[in-house]
Amino acid sequence: MLKNISTFDREKDCPFLLRVFTRQGGHNSIHSYSIDNVPENELTLYTWKNATLEEIAQLIEQVIPEARDPDARISFRLVYLNKNAGRFFQKDIGRVVSAKPTRDQKKTLEESRFMIGDYLDVAIFIGPPPAIARDQRRDTRGSRDMGRFNTGRPAMRTGDRRGSYGRDYANNNRFGGGARPRRDY
Repeated sequence: MLKNISTFDREKDCPFLLRVFTRQGGHNSIHSYSIDNVPENELTLYTWKNATLEEIAQLIEQVIPEARDPDARISFRLVYLNKNAGRFFQKDIGRVVSAKPTRDQKKTLEESRFMIGDYLDVAIFIGPPPAIARDQRRDTRGSRDMGRFNTGRPAMRTGDRRGSYGRDYANNNRFGGGARPRRDY
């Protein structure tokens, strides 16, 4: 969280136009954002920089019926233009789940380093997260690179010619290697 957060008085300060692009089932591709083009599914809101993700989610729920589902998960992504690179970048800033409070709910646009002119890309997911994703978060000991039987050693790559005892089989004729070419005559 940022320490130097300015204060906004919603009675005195003027709100700004926030352009939100929604999509059910996932985020819009970063390639769909350019100087001349944006995704078609645009929602425009007037808000302040101290608006929380929960407040924005409530505004989205008023307009998009799918977001009102009790099992809906709303994921927020900041899309901003990097003027030096001349292209758009994205950054995940939080999730709001209507059935269960998250720590991201109270995060403000300002804490997310939002600047006026940036876009919000919002993905609406219906139902609980996939069971595979939950299991991977719970058990972080194994990974795809740890071999077939999770032995703690990385799996052998295609070009890796070392055996299980550390022997180099690249120069062994029995295993297809060898310093001399094979002659069949």
